[in-house]
Amino acid sequence: MVPSPLRSKTILKHARSSSFPSTSHPIVSQFDEHLCRVNTSLEATSSCLSSFTCKLGDLGNLFDYTEDLLQLPHIQQAISLDGDELLEGYIKVLDVCATIKDLLSNEKQNKQDLLSALRRRRNTNDIISSYLTSRKKSKKMIQNILKDLKGMMKKNVIASETLAVVSMLKEVQSVTLGLFKSLLLHVNGTGSQSSSWSLLSKIVRSKKEEVEANEFDNVDAALCSKNIGTYDELQNQLREMEATIEVLEQGLECFFRRLIKTRVSLLNILSH
Repeated sequence: MVPSPLRSKTILKHARSSSFPSTSHPIVSQFDEHLCRVNTSLEATSSCLSSFTCKLGDLGNLFDYTEDLLQLPHIQQAISLDGDELLEGYIKVLDVCATIKDLLSNEKQNKQDLLSALRRRRNTNDIISSYLTSRKKSKKMIQNILKDLKGMMKKNVIASETLAVVSMLKEVQSVTLGLFKSLLLHVNGTGSQSSSWSLLSKIVRSKKEEVEANEFDNVDAALCSKNIGTYDELQNQLREMEATIEVLEQGLECFFRRLIKTRVSLLNILSH
């Protein structure tokens, strides 16, 4: 679960009371404010895949503030005394990000193959079967990643005696893992839709139900349905998902580079 803004402020305030000078550096205050905004943004629920691109952008901005924080001499001094575990955590976050990138790339490729088959009306059944098999593999992979994330988030609990600087940077890790978890759960799908549900039934669904729809669930359910006479709407949705995933991939790639930059900064601090 992503830590709440209130919890973030409480942890940071408590930790700084014994580790920071009475007057915090302006960069620290700016970091705090953006961390709270990101927490608020990530707590907002949305069933739209594209919303994760915006949330990832906000998180990327937080890492820019983190990088500014790591340039402060007193921050570097504190990290040099108690930063090995912190660095290990960021390396694990980097690995998870790389895994999610590969997962999304595979999802996009599968949708491209499915869309191509639907357009040509050739080997449609084989492609659909292949797609559904791939989705099962993806869901199994997601469950394994979520299991690892649970362990990482549990281990990332901030102790009261933790230095203020380490507390702040661990909080960034927790927020990042929380976003990854939400994204994985979305890609995995709720699995609550009946296999006989048709995309055409969206015409008579309420607005509330429309908001709660998950794109991945919609596609999976449509392919499992035996009553669909046309794939026109499905093709439109696949095209939209393909474009959205591509934008999200670009955002993840940018964020991945930010993570590498943070890891390098921590390595440099600990090596001196």
